[in-house]
Amino acid sequence: MPNEKQLTHENSLALIHQMIGQAKANITDNGVNWLLWGSMLFLSSLSTYIFMDTGTKNIFLGWNIFGVFTILMLGYNIFKPQKKIVRTYVDDLLKWADIGFTVSIFTIIFSINIAVSPNVGFAFFLMVFASFMLIKGGAIKSGALKFGALVNWVGAMAMFFCTEFKYDMLIMAGAILAGYIIPGFVLWFQYKKTNNSQRK
Repeated sequence: MPNEKQLTHENSLALIHQMIGQAKANITDNGVNWLLWGSMLFLSSLSTYIFMDTGTKNIFLGWNIFGVFTILMLGYNIFKPQKKIVRTYVDDLLKWADIGFTVSIFTIIFSINIAVSPNVGFAFFLMVFASFMLIKGGAIKSGALKFGALVNWVGAMAMFFCTEFKYDMLIMAGAILAGYIIPGFVLWFQYKKTNNSQRK
């Protein structure tokens, strides 16, 4: 129509840059989830070591509490009102990565209860964590998450060599601290720095 504004070359480039910026904003990571889940995993692992070392009867109390927290969080994420945002291909890909990660975790829990020893099962946890972190790190181009993936794979291999479950929990706590919590802090500081620079 004659009254409609023509989309010039400059406007087209500006629109493309805006869309790219929006896509980048959609897949940024503020590190909060890594810090939250990492702290829970670290405390669960460390508490199991302490309970075993002190002869406490229910050595998996920390993991039981973590399990209840996980179920509540999953329920909240499923039933909370969803904001209508423009989704990109990467958003959809990461959503399927989240689903695959969750199913893998529950499969490992199931295997520990019926067939696999805790020593092997918890090493599998670190392997799944590592794969998940590598995918996320690749999507947002985060060296911290890729490093975290490497740390978790090394931790998993160390747990396969360790024969005493009590020390497996120390290995897991160390792997989570170095490969989960610290990358979470790196992402959080980067997110804060980016936001502060954009406000200026």
